[in-house]
Amino acid sequence: MATKLIAPSSHPPNQKFECRDCPARCCRMPWNIRFSGDEARRYLAEPWVRERVGEEGALVIGRGVLPVRERDRQLQCVFLDDDMLCSMQKRFGHEYIPKSCQAFPFGFVRDEKDAVVAQLSQLCPSIRDNYGKPVDRQLKAKLQQRGDTERMSTALATLSGVILPQPLYLRAARHWEEQIATGASPASTLARLYDWTAAFERALPQGQGRATDASVDAALGQAGKEELEPLAPRKKPSFYARVLFAYLLGNLCYPSRVREPHRVEKASWTELQALRSFGNKAAWMLGRGTVDMMFVPRPFKLQRVSTVDRFLAGDEGAAVKDYLRLVLQRRHIFSAPRHLLAAVLDLSLATVVISRFARCRAAADGRVKVSLEDVREGISVAELVLLSHAALSEQGTVMKNLRWLLLTKRESFRALLATEA
Repeated sequence: MATKLIAPSSHPPNQKFECRDCPARCCRMPWNIRFSGDEARRYLAEPWVRERVGEEGALVIGRGVLPVRERDRQLQCVFLDDDMLCSMQKRFGHEYIPKSCQAFPFGFVRDEKDAVVAQLSQLCPSIRDNYGKPVDRQLKAKLQQRGDTERMSTALATLSGVILPQPLYLRAARHWEEQIATGASPASTLARLYDWTAAFERALPQGQGRATDASVDAALGQAGKEELEPLAPRKKPSFYARVLFAYLLGNLCYPSRVREPHRVEKASWTELQALRSFGNKAAWMLGRGTVDMMFVPRPFKLQRVSTVDRFLAGDEGAAVKDYLRLVLQRRHIFSAPRHLLAAVLDLSLATVVISRFARCRAAADGRVKVSLEDVREGISVAELVLLSHAALSEQGTVMKNLRWLLLTKRESFRALLATEA
């Protein structure tokens, strides 16, 4: 089986990984760690597992999800010991734990040439900060542990219903990557790419059903003639930017981040937690109040974020550009049938979330400028809530409706980007 690393232009060819030096970050996340029915039956047949998780945890395992519990205002896997090591692995070995745990932070997607592209999650500090052992020596074992690969969608659709086969939608994607690489600010570039992609879609013959090489050639030429409007920064977040922050960043705040359906040992004050979670969302919508957010060292006042300089057009913005190019190159963003413009939307949501998180982290530290470390943690957050580990099917009605509105309402889309431009 052929194995291909991410292109050297956006991912160092000497990428390293080793599971060490972090406080079990992947075991202490507000996410669903899923496993197969065979794995669930194996765990439930083991008396030690049933004793460890209890009756409530056994029901969660039966649904194919690892149960979690609250410790130190965070969720953590019930199998995580106080020494931050996995009790299941210590007792039964690495091959016994769920395949998704064995393989993390690796995922795999077959690209347009049917080569296997490693998806190296930036949520992992070792991948993000590039320390450990060379990954090329680990790919075969990680692929075997993962047990499967995703495939790119064979086609995407325009908003008007024209079908773009894989080779044709990738022509648009290559243009996006080129523009992101050369653009000054990812926010301004993505605003232009929204207009360029919309013009490309309008130039395709409507009612044709399926695009052809010739029709795409003509549409690309027409889109290139469009005069693209520059993006003017906004002083305050747009309404839909505030909704985005409330539902993505707000859910990383305490106690919202510990309110998951696969949690066991629920607190006696669950109703109060629900009220405080609503308060988190209200604080983000108003831009006022104190929040305790994951990956931020201390609680901070949301009012302080406006005092932190925007950075996407500066040196720190280059890390965001590199990340967006990486997202396109690793192909996971194309692994499900969707609208072509939705990929531009996801890159834009990630950009806004990375920027806002980085500015929050700086504000919590009393700084007016973000650091590269702030940006890197923002990229970790984007991986968690948007581009790598989040399933669209699990994001709820509000986020689905917000995505569709931003996809179809140009001015709302631009106002979102202008919030961090």
